[in-house]
Amino acid sequence: MLQIDDAGWGALVGGVTVGCYRVETAEFVAGTVAPTFFQDDDPDEAGRFWRKDYLTAAARVVDVCLAQLKATPVEPVTICSGYVLDGVRARLTAQGYRWQIARTPALLLPVCAGASVTGPLQELVERAYQGHLADLGFHVSYDLLTDHNQAGLFWWKQVAWLKAGNAEATAPDPQRARVCKTGWSAFSTWAYHPYAEARALAGRGKRRQAYTHN
Repeated sequence: MLQIDDAGWGALVGGVTVGCYRVETAEFVAGTVAPTFFQDDDPDEAGRFWRKDYLTAAARVVDVCLAQLKATPVEPVTICSGYVLDGVRARLTAQGYRWQIARTPALLLPVCAGASVTGPLQELVERAYQGHLADLGFHVSYDLLTDHNQAGLFWWKQVAWLKAGNAEATAPDPQRARVCKTGWSAFSTWAYHPYAEARALAGRGKRRQAYTHN
């Protein structure tokens, strides 16, 4: 059986790491959808984020991972329900794989979204994402990365890192912004306001969104 999971969708820093795991042999392979797929400020790639090119990019990552595992469509697949894997699920269907959504609620809430695969893959893909962040210069412990009780602290550390160590600054470090999800509508809120003010603005935005959905 093959399992596919992702990490990083809910994080401000970095791209999204996707991991593939063969249960019977404990083989694991991962790749990362680059941060640039979550940005819209490159004139040569205008609209890349809003076109959702990251869905195709995630599918390409999984294509490489499955090739390295020498996977075939006869193997059943369990896959996380995360939105970033929509393109992966479509590609699996086109290639003849039999797949099903993981039904277990995600345990690693700060950087995962949707139902998540449990077992060894869950830790492996999170540690791969941790390595991706370290390669970008953002070092964070595995516990802080994955403990939902510390989600607020993890977010604060991301904002502080984006602003070269000062979460109260009113502009991001340009070099660090290049490896963040600047295409997010919320990016400007956190990047260009002091942390407490950004938190208040984000809270009001969530309340407005909840009101419009009621």
